[in-house]
Amino acid sequence: MSDRIVTDMLAAHADRLVGGRDDLAVSLGAGAEQLASLEMLMQLAERTQRTLAPVQPSPTFVHQLGKQLIVTTSASRKAVTRRTRSAILVIAAALGSAVSIASAVGIVIYVFRHRGRVRPGQAISGSAVR
Repeated sequence: MSDRIVTDMLAAHADRLVGGRDDLAVSLGAGAEQLASLEMLMQLAERTQRTLAPVQPSPTFVHQLGKQLIVTTSASRKAVTRRTRSAILVIAAALGSAVSIASAVGIVIYVFRHRGRVRPGQAISGSAVR
């Protein structure tokens, strides 16, 4: 029997236990051998359902839990915002450094390329311009 079938059968059984019905075999159309293989799990579910009583949380608990969730969420958002700002600052600093290095390399290349060239209005050494 596949895991999907087992999961569906157990979920249907749990739904019927919660609803107070016990007509699982009829509604699923399951064969006797399929139900027999799950019998131990279904018996455990039935015993658990009979033993445990439904519990409603107190309004105070619900209110305190809501407050705690809001505080936790806002604190984690602030931490994420701080981390994001720090990351942006580091990235901006790295980009600024890269631009500075690229500019310095560009200046060095420019100086080396134009070192031996004659500029307009500059005399060529060894000859007089008349």
